[in-house]
Amino acid sequence: MPTHEGLFKLDITDHHAVLGFSLAADPKQVRKRYLQIARQLHPDSLREASEAQKKLASDLLSKQVNPAYEALTQEKSAKEHSILLKMKQQQLVTRPILLSAKSESAKKLLGTSNLEMDYTSAVNHIAKDQFDDLTRVDSAINELSELNAVFLMRKGSVGEKKGRSAGDVAKPSEPAEAAPRRPKHEAIIESYLSRAKEFAYKRDYSRAILELREAIAAHPQSASCHSYLASLYLQANQATLAKIHAKQALVFDEDNDMAKEVQAKLGAKAAKAAPAKAAGAKKGGGLLSGLFSKKR
Repeated sequence: MPTHEGLFKLDITDHHAVLGFSLAADPKQVRKRYLQIARQLHPDSLREASEAQKKLASDLLSKQVNPAYEALTQEKSAKEHSILLKMKQQQLVTRPILLSAKSESAKKLLGTSNLEMDYTSAVNHIAKDQFDDLTRVDSAINELSELNAVFLMRKGSVGEKKGRSAGDVAKPSEPAEAAPRRPKHEAIIESYLSRAKEFAYKRDYSRAILELREAIAAHPQSASCHSYLASLYLQANQATLAKIHAKQALVFDEDNDMAKEVQAKLGAKAAKAAPAKAAGAKKGGGLLSGLFSKKR
């Protein structure tokens, strides 16, 4: 499968870019967008097309469009994707160097003073004829993904500034007033972790995971929450999510022992599974590891 830029460089499949669906749009409208694309790629709409074009349309629909639609509409996957987007937004805000805008539209969006309107306009402009020339679909997805990454980064930065009140900054004459904030923050995180550990002790991993997902939604830079969530996902045999949260924990705490342990176990597990996977490939099988995780 092709490798795309933008959010794909951050190890996330950009389902919105595949569908040409704005991150700022009402999620309820994603079905309408999907049906438009499905009709455009349906054999009845391609009666005059060559066999090669029909094959390309079929591949686009089955391997990219359908999975993206399912990911954005199925409750469980949609929630996980939403959390993942928030994590990547935080990553872009704290490490903007990860974003390398190549398209002119993305570069323009980086400097615009009217973020929402210009982002929506740029996405709609590309999405309008995204599937008209099937040989250029990947290029359109690349550009859309860059726009999404810029939008997330700038939206996160603006939100952070707006959310910070004057009281959050200690004044020279009031040094003691700001001091209790950090212990309170840590106490809240510790309460989440404590409840999650109680659920895990009872082998109620789904409740433990939910507890930590809520913790991360409120405190996205908590390395301890990310690392413990990674370990829970590993126990639940959800290796992809375990890998994501272990990596995120190390972004905020490069010496986090639990995250390193999870990564080591994932590496050992992958190495153990490699021979079986290779054998399956020789038989003509193989697993789809992610829409855009493989290079050409």
